[in-house]
Amino acid sequence: MPETTAPETRSDPRFLFFSELLRRAVVTSDGRRLGRLSDLVVATGEPYPPVESLVVKAGKQRLQLPWTAVERMAGREIVVRSGAGATPPPEVPPPDRIPLAEEILDRQIVDVEGAKLVRVNDLHFLEVKGQLRVAHVDVGFRGLVRRLGWQALVDGALKAVRPGAGYLGSDQFLSWKLVQPLDVSPGKVRLEVAQRALAEIHPADLADIMEELDRDQRRVLLDRLDVETAADALEEAPPELAAELLEKVEPERAADILEEMAPDEAADVLSELPGDTRAELVDAMERPEAREVQELLAYPSDSAGGLMTPDRIQLRPEQTVADALAEVRRRAEEVALVYEIFVADGAGVLKGVVTLKDLVLADPALALGTLLREAPATVQPHDRLRDVALAATKYNLISVPVVDALGVLCGIVTVDDILAEVVDAR
Repeated sequence: MPETTAPETRSDPRFLFFSELLRRAVVTSDGRRLGRLSDLVVATGEPYPPVESLVVKAGKQRLQLPWTAVERMAGREIVVRSGAGATPPPEVPPPDRIPLAEEILDRQIVDVEGAKLVRVNDLHFLEVKGQLRVAHVDVGFRGLVRRLGWQALVDGALKAVRPGAGYLGSDQFLSWKLVQPLDVSPGKVRLEVAQRALAEIHPADLADIMEELDRDQRRVLLDRLDVETAADALEEAPPELAAELLEKVEPERAADILEEMAPDEAADVLSELPGDTRAELVDAMERPEAREVQELLAYPSDSAGGLMTPDRIQLRPEQTVADALAEVRRRAEEVALVYEIFVADGAGVLKGVVTLKDLVLADPALALGTLLREAPATVQPHDRLRDVALAATKYNLISVPVVDALGVLCGIVTVDDILAEVVDAR
């Protein structure tokens, strides 16, 4: 690397890679060798945090010097001011300081745009006016090649045989301003974003990410999610994984998450917990939600009763099309799938269904009783998954009504739950 002017006097910006700086010799301005650069510590709190100090390793000894002590970077050396105060680095970094090699390099972060975990292979710095700031994390394969010291060799070979190879321009950078510390302890996963962007990841992708993390990292990630996002993600996760996570959080927060989940999904998770933990969480839930999941827990998990959700739109025959559309709008956030309205009498006995298409085309003043059609099939709570699946397949149903011996509508089993159970059973 060519000799550069002193960082404090250089005004034109340039980019540097962490891999170019690591293991450089650190010497004083009077020629005394201190060791080699082993880490850089940044101060958080800014979109592109500045390097505050450097950590030098000499044998088994490690020393930390302020970045302001750096006079210049010459050749393969970092020259620091003679007499600069060097101290042993703290055993545990303060919460607002991050040692990059120790806590970021080779760690995992969540790539929000790609909705996946990626590995940090290098870091990209911007140097301007003597200040070094982290600009990007490099998660690409080329970053790994650079770290290994093979970039010049590999780039040279490719330029000779395939000058247009995509690899030569395939640096994969994620902006540091979106990378937030997920935990202050060394070795924990780091996040590209915080709550706001996490909520934009599809719940199924978020559940996949959780499965890839180790137990401690999952807990830390769950703590960073708002209640609604956590509930959506745990609905998509295997019940045993969701139960493991909820068992580790405060009962009040776990109860809040369970209340946001679909009742059937919440019941599946609770069924995986030990009896005393399950009882504690149900007691902490609001009464309506607690009552719903308790009723579902009374059924085997692979029965129609165990699979059903009580969430549906149910109206009486004398109510109008306008009433039905108003109810659909009112409960749009609460009921995930609305393809039909279930019509029942005052005792809750199912009389038939009215499709959403029927409602859109009908006169708003028309009574639902004049539109309803008989439900093609129903099942009872203790019927098995096979019976539910056969009914849905035979009649091409989006949801299968679950009724008791008197014909009272208890809930519905939706096709997505049927498919999930069938896939898991294979």
